[in-house]
Amino acid sequence: MARLSQKPGHYLQRDQYATRAETMNALFERWNLAPDTELLPLNQAEGRVSAGDIYSRNTLPVCRAAAGDGVAVRFADFEKGMPDFSNWKENIDYAPADMGDDFDDAFDTVLWIEEFTFDENGKILAIEPEEPVTKGQLVRQQGATLKKEEQVLKKGDVITPFRLGLLAAAGIEEVEVIRQPRIAYIPTGSELIPPGQTPARGQNMESNSLMISAFCRRWGSEAECMPIVADQKAWLETALNKALETADIVLLNGGSSMGTEDYTSTLLEKRAGYFQHGVRCIPGIPVAVAVVDGKPVINLPGPPYAAFCALDWCVRALVYHWYGLPLPKRRTVRALLEQSIQKPEPHEMYVRMVLKEDGEKGFTAAPMPMEVRFAQAADRWNGLFIAPIGRGKWEAGCEIDVELLYTDC
Repeated sequence: MARLSQKPGHYLQRDQYATRAETMNALFERWNLAPDTELLPLNQAEGRVSAGDIYSRNTLPVCRAAAGDGVAVRFADFEKGMPDFSNWKENIDYAPADMGDDFDDAFDTVLWIEEFTFDENGKILAIEPEEPVTKGQLVRQQGATLKKEEQVLKKGDVITPFRLGLLAAAGIEEVEVIRQPRIAYIPTGSELIPPGQTPARGQNMESNSLMISAFCRRWGSEAECMPIVADQKAWLETALNKALETADIVLLNGGSSMGTEDYTSTLLEKRAGYFQHGVRCIPGIPVAVAVVDGKPVINLPGPPYAAFCALDWCVRALVYHWYGLPLPKRRTVRALLEQSIQKPEPHEMYVRMVLKEDGEKGFTAAPMPMEVRFAQAADRWNGLFIAPIGRGKWEAGCEIDVELLYTDC
């Protein structure tokens, strides 16, 4: 069994910690990835990932069409200047041609409707083009929008609302997409009770499931929250086995550190073909990652922010890897640091930032200390600064690149 972590029975040996990059590379190499596909109608395909190249079945316009609301005319009538239109008759000398409409082949040019003046009986009183008339103006030729057999989607493309419209125009009614990965989440801890109950002494609310499942769905996966499992080795293993039967990725929350009832990481080490306990990223150093039965199993730390950090760098990357897509980068802004940041080496650190924008000074960024209470921190921070390995301090007044949290794909 391949192991890149501590010896059995030992916890969190610092000399065996891995970086985030090392951990993800090891997971990707060992994951028996085999995503299948499903066929969906267009009205259910938004946000999904195309499983193959798609080509248009239609040519649009079928023949040719007006490119604006106008009047179709013969260019030959205007070639030597303004014609005598006093006796022109509709559908003989000219024809209505609204945006997208076909018109009689006798006409080859369209003028804007606003350039015509009609009386109450529809007789032309004046034609006043703003520009010289050119042959074929305001005419969209056959295939100008789409051509049959033209590629409209590539394998791996995310189906956006605009692409849905393109697919419909191309005559596509159903699209083959990569199936969403199934993520099973197992909350662990004898002290936990589900939302809706009132905690008594010695109890705590199981609240991470809502955050974790919401992020998983946002990134394009199905998420199933399983019942709370008490700190009993046999019960934990039963829950893990059940999750592995149907899920592509399994998440456990809690039991990853060094407490007397932190059994989860020990269980994973026993079952894993690959096991890593301890990652050089703060908060969430005790995260444990494993490959069990060919599937990634991630033991997230219990504190909400630490759980988020592990979700962000590990689970999000797994979901995008499932689709064969690169992990998208968040938009960053350059900001003036208001207070200094210090971190231990050799670790990365996720720093919550409160970004503010001043029209004249640009962005300022205030780091949120780790000790800020959850109730105060939950919705105040709007940016991330991921302090890299190799530097321990950033002084107040320096400029840093801050990721905008709420623009993530």
